[in-house]
Amino acid sequence: MSAELDRVVRELKSLALALQEPLELDDVLRLTVDTAARLLGTSRSSARLLDAEGTKLLAIARAGAPVHRDADPGWKLGEGLLGWVAEERESLRTGDAVEDPRYVTRTDVVAPFRSFLGVPIVRGETCLGVLSAVDSRPNAFGERAQALLEMLAALCAPYIEVARLRRLSSADPLTGLLNRRGLDTLLGDETLEVLSIAMADIDHFKRVNDQHGHAVGDVVLQVVAERLGAAVRQTDAVARIGGEEFLLVLPGAGLEVARRVCERARRSIRDNPIDVGGKALQITLSFGVAQRADTESREDVTRRADEALYEAKQSGRDRVVAR
Repeated sequence: MSAELDRVVRELKSLALALQEPLELDDVLRLTVDTAARLLGTSRSSARLLDAEGTKLLAIARAGAPVHRDADPGWKLGEGLLGWVAEERESLRTGDAVEDPRYVTRTDVVAPFRSFLGVPIVRGETCLGVLSAVDSRPNAFGERAQALLEMLAALCAPYIEVARLRRLSSADPLTGLLNRRGLDTLLGDETLEVLSIAMADIDHFKRVNDQHGHAVGDVVLQVVAERLGAAVRQTDAVARIGGEEFLLVLPGAGLEVARRVCERARRSIRDNPIDVGGKALQITLSFGVAQRADTESREDVTRRADEALYEAKQSGRDRVVAR
């Protein structure tokens, strides 16, 4: 018992020390879910925060294999186990999730679980989101695990709140990508050596909304944003600049490198249909890429990337045009 207590204390002290650094929201939540998984002895934990309207839980960070095939579809307040925790602001522990009347079955689940433990992340009177853990074994979490997760959520809540408020001012609430304000801040950094800019647009996105509804359109935007982020280099940045349009900033990348990055993203999205409620939607993107000349302003290179995107659209879509 003493050894176990020492382990818990070490984990929490290490986390508290790491949280003293100025961290982005993703980093705070990554530390939180990784610590949760280690404390509870499970490989799968996640943190979901409520969107800007406070009506839907969106997946922000996870440890272990994802439960859903594509981007987490999100949970409305009161929907499913997670939605119940957020709405009631109460912890929920069940040893056999599928038998719980609050459990909601979804067709895109690829990693089923038996045990569920979820606790609200609360700051003052505001519920920020839900910290949860799942396990394939029945009755994997007891009272001690619940107490640990509640303590962890309370410890991290103020840091999550500060990082979240900072992100909301510069991030798109649906996708988590930079918004126009965040993009302007990034491009205003004179120390950033922007060499190439790429514009991307989802082909026939209006048709997706018209045929399948805006909720499906939102999932498509989230998956596309996730795959764009996975395709770019660590030094690159992706912003959603309106509707179905995205902008990629590629520091230090010549035209050929930037083109290859966009080709990788285009193929990743085209070759992997998005599963939404059992429907496989094949989505394609068009890209326009431009390399900045020595004396060219960032506004001018962005304009040329937009012209290249227009050319990609006019010449058949689902392609990269670099100039």
